[in-house]
Amino acid sequence: MEELDQQRILALDVRPRSFAFVVFENSRELLDWGARSFRSGVNAVHVPLGPKVARLLDEYVPEVLVLKYPQTKTVKQIIQVIRKQARAYKIPVRIVSPKVLQEIFIGHNRNKHQIAAAIAERFPELLYILPPKRKPWQSEDYRMDIFDAVAVGIAYFAQAVPPEPLSQAA
Repeated sequence: MEELDQQRILALDVRPRSFAFVVFENSRELLDWGARSFRSGVNAVHVPLGPKVARLLDEYVPEVLVLKYPQTKTVKQIIQVIRKQARAYKIPVRIVSPKVLQEIFIGHNRNKHQIAAAIAERFPELLYILPPKRKPWQSEDYRMDIFDAVAVGIAYFAQAVPPEPLSQAA
């Protein structure tokens, strides 16, 4: 159990045209975070998905790659590309179910902003990227994907390590 808590993991939140990543040094320390786009068409990015994931794997050398269970066919196909890259680097891939994610944030799971605020309390270095609570007519801020990636990482660690209590002040 203690060994799992000390792993360096790369947690991804995959979307149809982008992904957010977070690198955990252990369950309490973040090394880096960000978002990458791999959209196609008229506004296509120059570097496709595979090389973007490979660059992260090269740079951070994680012991495990953690992903959220895919909800759509498109995301499943994207995850296959990511799995192929991880296999090339001999990095195991773990999938976190939506049920586990919900259970981790009991008391904070009324909406995504509550979860993001609880995460920002646990990792104060993320406070500056916490987007304001969105209005019903607004699109979701891309930075929210980073908090979704952090949630995936927290859920991975919590599966085998008792979770730290999140503050009730969110």
